[in-house]
Amino acid sequence: MKNQRIALKLLVFALLLAPISSLWAGETSALVMKYIENGLAILEDETLKGEDKKEERKEKLWAELTHVFNFNEMSQRALGQYWQKINPEEREEFIGLFTSILKNTYLGETGTYSAKKIVLVGEKERGKYATIQTNFILNTGKEAAVDFRMMSNDGKWKIYDVIIEGVSLVNNYRSQFRSILVKSPYPELVKLLKKKIAEG
Repeated sequence: MKNQRIALKLLVFALLLAPISSLWAGETSALVMKYIENGLAILEDETLKGEDKKEERKEKLWAELTHVFNFNEMSQRALGQYWQKINPEEREEFIGLFTSILKNTYLGETGTYSAKKIVLVGEKERGKYATIQTNFILNTGKEAAVDFRMMSNDGKWKIYDVIIEGVSLVNNYRSQFRSILVKSPYPELVKLLKKKIAEG
């Protein structure tokens, strides 16, 4: 889980906490910028400050940010070859479980970490796929390359993976799920995910 937690922390940096040092024209980069601004507005909302507003703040934040992620695509890629082996009902259940895993991890890190600056390096677009390349300058002075991979469905761009220093968030989950499924039947993975969600 370590790599996943690091990746989710960097998602917080990118979409909520770090100032942007530069920006270029482009639909996908503009979309990422929009959600950075919307997330910041929620975090800076005085009516949502304080421990008693924590849950409300988190839910508003999640409701806002879910628009930029393609959880269906992320779920399918995370399950890999096993996606074809489960029925439509099981797929819907898995999407819900995987989304909850991301939500619990994501919101658990929100507001805890911050980056000094994010530099928008470039944008590559090919057909329905695009990659937003960024460079994170952390408070420690260290830098990390973070790419946001996006795809367009019916003209709507959404993130389906995040690459941290060459390591894929989705691939990390797929590797973990595969290690379970080569030893156990699919229902065992579902059981483990439900347990993880229940534990928060």
